[in-house]
Amino acid sequence: MTKVAILLTNSPETSYGGIGPFVKNLDVHLTKHYDLNYFYLPERLESVTIVPHRLLYAIYIFFKYFTLKKYDFIISHSPEGSFVVSKFGMSYVHVFHGNDNPVSMSRFWYGKYFISLFDYMSKTIAKNSLITYTVGNEIDGRKKILNPISHDFVLKETSQRSGFIFAGRLESGKRVGRLIEAYALLPSTIRDKNIFKIAGKGSQLSFLKNRISELGLQEQVQLIGNLDNRSLIEQISSSKILMMASEFEGFPMAIAEALSVGVPIISTSVGDIPSFIRNGENGVLLDKEYLDEDYKIGIEKILSNYDHFSSNAYSTGKIFDAEKITDGLVKDLSVVLNNLVK
Repeated sequence: MTKVAILLTNSPETSYGGIGPFVKNLDVHLTKHYDLNYFYLPERLESVTIVPHRLLYAIYIFFKYFTLKKYDFIISHSPEGSFVVSKFGMSYVHVFHGNDNPVSMSRFWYGKYFISLFDYMSKTIAKNSLITYTVGNEIDGRKKILNPISHDFVLKETSQRSGFIFAGRLESGKRVGRLIEAYALLPSTIRDKNIFKIAGKGSQLSFLKNRISELGLQEQVQLIGNLDNRSLIEQISSSKILMMASEFEGFPMAIAEALSVGVPIISTSVGDIPSFIRNGENGVLLDKEYLDEDYKIGIEKILSNYDHFSSNAYSTGKIFDAEKITDGLVKDLSVVLNNLVK
C-alpha cells in the first residue's frame, strides 16, 4: 500500500480552527486507500508558548528528513512543513486553509514582521507542489476542495433548538466583540430565549470577558471554551443560528458543519462564504463593514421564518459529504502518483 505522510503543525486534537476536523474527516476515508502516518509537533513541544509553533514545526520537519524520504508521497496542511519539504525536493500536495498568510493573525506581537516571509513561502509552495488545493476562494493554479464533513448527527427538530453560537479562534480578525454588540441590541424577549454561546480560545478571551461584563450580559453570553469536534457539532446542532463576522476567511469548517445539521448562518460576505450562503435562503450575508443594527435585523429575519432558512441550510450541507470529497482527492492523487512512477 502507498505510504503517505500527513504534515500538520499541531495534532488534529489541538489544531486551531477547523484544520483538525478537516484532516480527521478526510483521513477517515483516506486510510482505505493509503498507509497514512502523521507528522505534527510532539506533545512536549506543543506545550511551548514562548516560541511560535510554526517555527518549531519547521525545525521539527527539517530533522525528519530521513524519515520522510521513506514515504511515497506527502499531503501537507502546513505552509511551513510544505516549504521545508519543497527545499528537500520531495513530492507533495498542499492544502491552503483560509488565509494564505497565517501570520497576519499572529498571536505574537512580532508576527507582522514576518508577513513578507510567509508571502514568499506561499509562492514557493504554489510553485513546487504537484497539486495545490484551497479551502477558500478558487483562484488560478489552485483547485477547490470542500470541507469534508463526517458525523452521525440526526437533524434536530427546530423546536428543540435555542440560542446562537460562534465557533472559531478568539482573535481580533474574527470580530467576536462585534457579535456581542449586535446581540446586545436584540429585544430582551429574544435574548431571554436565546443564549449566545462562544466556542473557542485565543488572545481576545480577556477582552471578551470584560465586554460581556460591561454590557451586563453575564447571564446571556457564555464563553464555553475549546470543545472537541463532536461536542462542538452537538452545540451547533442544538442552536438556532451560527454567527460569524470575520474580516477575512477562506471557508470556515464551522459553517460547513452548521449547514450539515440544518443551522442557518449569519456572516460577513468574505472569502468563499458567498459561494455557499445564499442571502435570504440559508442565511444572511452582510457587507464586511456592516452596522451592528444590520446584524441584529439579520437575526430577527432568520427567526421570523426559521423553518425556511433551516431546511435550505440542510439541503446545502449535503455537498460536504466527506466520502465523496475524499474520492475526488484520491482520483487526483492517482494521476499524480502514476506520473511519478513514470
